[in-house]
Amino acid sequence: MLAGHDCKNCGAALNGAFCANCGQRANVHVPTTHELVHEALEGLTHSDSRLWRTLRLLWLKPGQLTREFIAGRRESFLPPFRLYLVISVILFLLASFIRPSDTQGFIHVDAKDLQAGDTPEVICGKIHMEFFGTSQPALEKRFQHGCVTTVRDHGESFLHVALSTLPKAMFLFLPLIAFLHMLVYWWPRQRYAVHLLFFIHLHAFFFSLIALLLVVNGAAILWPALRSTVSLLTDAAGWWAAAYTVLAMKRVFGRAWVNTLFKGAGLFIVYWVVFGITLAGVFVYAVMQV
Repeated sequence: MLAGHDCKNCGAALNGAFCANCGQRANVHVPTTHELVHEALEGLTHSDSRLWRTLRLLWLKPGQLTREFIAGRRESFLPPFRLYLVISVILFLLASFIRPSDTQGFIHVDAKDLQAGDTPEVICGKIHMEFFGTSQPALEKRFQHGCVTTVRDHGESFLHVALSTLPKAMFLFLPLIAFLHMLVYWWPRQRYAVHLLFFIHLHAFFFSLIALLLVVNGAAILWPALRSTVSLLTDAAGWWAAAYTVLAMKRVFGRAWVNTLFKGAGLFIVYWVVFGITLAGVFVYAVMQV
């Protein structure tokens, strides 16, 4: 109780343990390491934690988290963008530990396939770029340099740049795919924000699933006996992701099953075309940066 003092955050007069104006604690001493650790653990493990409640709904009830937000029941769950950011940070942090050697090399040049005297410079020097019949020497040099670097380190530098670029590309991909999805559900019309919210939650689920697969794949690298189990889990995850998407579409947009399945098939095609274009852009950018 610090009555008579002012809030360190907003300057309002304090009359209790919390500021009545902004909600900050009155006691804002610099915490000890023990207090920081205790606060972090309490926030993650408390039975009423918004994080665990949000993840439980995200994983077990496809589309329900979106419906809760639309209905205005928001205080009990993490905000959509915060959820997406937390899970994407975890995913790309895990992905940063991937090395080309873990996947048998992204770029591999077999000596038996090379002609005498061929080097990375010779191989990559064959790259020629033309747009509408006009050569692009500046772009050629950048691609050739990136090609040489990528071949020499078997994709190490390329992978690093691509993984750092992909999260930024997803911020462009999400609004675009949400807009295209809105066109699929043109009538009765829904706000664009509903479609964007749907894909934020959908990708939060996808990212959490991929993060889990990265963890079990890492375990399989350490214990090769787990590889067959990981292969089965990967196949099951792919089918569950497809089923999850259809169930989420059904729950959020409420169309008949035949209509939902038809639109789901269309979404699958459009999604992978746009995602392929996004990955191609990331690929080009990464090659030009290494």
